[in-house]
Amino acid sequence: MPRLTPQRWAARRRQILDGARGCFLRNGFHATSMKDVVDAAHMSPGAVYNHFTSKDELIAAICEQALAEVTETFDRLLDRRPLPPLDEALTAVFQHDSPLDAQRDSARLLVQIWAESIRSRPLAARVEPIFQAVRGVLTSLVNGYREQGAIPATAPAEDIADVLLATLQGTILRQAVLGDVDLQALRRGIRALWPQPPSAAPRERTP
Repeated sequence: MPRLTPQRWAARRRQILDGARGCFLRNGFHATSMKDVVDAAHMSPGAVYNHFTSKDELIAAICEQALAEVTETFDRLLDRRPLPPLDEALTAVFQHDSPLDAQRDSARLLVQIWAESIRSRPLAARVEPIFQAVRGVLTSLVNGYREQGAIPATAPAEDIADVLLATLQGTILRQAVLGDVDLQALRRGIRALWPQPPSAAPRERTP
């Protein structure tokens, strides 16, 4: 049997993850079996198990996919000078496909993952580094805004990153439970707490 190309391998992996997300959203983690995932992916059991040997691996992969999207988003922002306003940067993470598209089903999926990691120690061991990696990316973003004078250096960058991370997590939790998140309202609130970077406003000439 010919080997799969890297592109075909990645495509099959995405197909499996898409099927798993649909199953988890419909039935939850505990009511979803690997057979359900196999059926949803329209693949053979061997093909699915060749990529993922358990539901925990599938859940961790969904988390890691979300992390990759967050990291890529913030890396692109950090390459821009001046940085965009913080409200634009922070809400940019919701401009992706599931599970980071600001839809209620996507938010419910992420909350399910967090809850499952409390029950499952192996999953918690996979999820914790992902949280730490997001915190690290946000810390880099905070340092970038400090260089522009947009965020004061009155607290460690890590502490401010924790507040930003909590804002993102709280937004996701609210969307999962209530489904009433307004990203424009969130941006207004962020602008009230952290005004626009000085570089975004006209500079006054000194006499």
